[in-house]
Amino acid sequence: MYKKKSNKPLYIAIAAAVILIVVLAVVQSTLSKQAGGKSATETETESELTVETETEAPTHNILLYKSSSGTIEFDASWLLSDSDTDSVLEVEENTLVTMLITPSDGKALESVDVLDYDMQTVSSVVRSVSGTEDATGEMRLSFVMPDRDVFISFNFTDVSAESEAQTEMVEIETESETEETSPYGLTLHGLTDEVQSSYNGMFDEQKFLQALGDAIQIDSEESEYRNVTDVYFGEAVETEDSDTPKVCYEIYFNGYETWSLLSTYYVTEDSYVFTEMTSETEAETEVADENITITDSTGTDTTATANSTGTSGNTGTSGSSSGSSSTSSVSTGETTTTTTSLDILSVSTVFLSFVGDEDAFYQAAFDYILSKGYTGSITGTMSSYEIDPENQTATIRIMLSSGGTITGTYNKSANTYSFSGL
Repeated sequence: MYKKKSNKPLYIAIAAAVILIVVLAVVQSTLSKQAGGKSATETETESELTVETETEAPTHNILLYKSSSGTIEFDASWLLSDSDTDSVLEVEENTLVTMLITPSDGKALESVDVLDYDMQTVSSVVRSVSGTEDATGEMRLSFVMPDRDVFISFNFTDVSAESEAQTEMVEIETESETEETSPYGLTLHGLTDEVQSSYNGMFDEQKFLQALGDAIQIDSEESEYRNVTDVYFGEAVETEDSDTPKVCYEIYFNGYETWSLLSTYYVTEDSYVFTEMTSETEAETEVADENITITDSTGTDTTATANSTGTSGNTGTSGSSSGSSSTSSVSTGETTTTTTSLDILSVSTVFLSFVGDEDAFYQAAFDYILSKGYTGSITGTMSSYEIDPENQTATIRIMLSSGGTITGTYNKSANTYSFSGL
């Protein structure tokens, strides 16, 4: 008898085989995808590396114009070509370009032009290698190479011509400034570097002209120097007194070298004194007499006339003062008039500038004459004077027509006079 077999085991086997096949297919597909992805990434990376290797930074040219006035140094690896008139450099974009510029003897670097071929300026910096402003030494040019070709030209100038131009500019500025602010409208000439250095940096033009104008009383109608407009530095003057630090120069006026004074600058006191280079000239100027009448307890009137006159010659000036004589003893009710006048010639304007109050000087001298019993018309001549800025004193000698001599001392600190003689 035929018995039908069961197919169930067969079906199970087939299903298992199908499942196994599907699993294997999925696994193979997954592995294939992973393998394929890695290969693509590696290929892309290799491609990028190849591009980077093959692509270099762009380069641009620098046309460098040569000059016989100086030498230009740069990185030798940049040199593309060279000729007698120019050099061509090849530099990568964004590279910091530096060049060393050395001017020849007697030359100075005036400017450097870095331009592209559209005549647009490329930003650059030029500095002294030593860190000073001396353009005659080594200079360094620096700029970043742009994304285009450029050319460079170096401009040099003669050192002497540059110095003269600077000197002329300084003189023009000084003259312009002097016209606006100079004391007494004075213009100073001949203030060279040598003159300024002799003052060790302490020279002040404004102070110098102010002191000079005050000393010579330039704004006085009676001063010999009233027409002075220009002051010139002359030669330096050596003095015998070397213990006191001072600077001495001859100065002259309005271009006349014979019309001069000695300028002495006392370093410690920071002050100027101006004295004559030549002997004093006498030129008398008359001043009207002034009478003063004083009545004493007895009713006696005594009149004293003061006529103290200086001169307006080479060193003098004019001035007047008033004073009174001692009262005479006479019978009550009677009036006796005693007239005394004093003319002082060749009074130095420098001395009067030092004392400040010329009227007080004339009055003090007149009072001393009266105290010595002198009467009548007396003429005196200031024969010499000496100013001591350190001690702030001045000493004078006055020779009288009567044959006597007065020696006077002025103490500036106390503002007092003392006289001796006769």
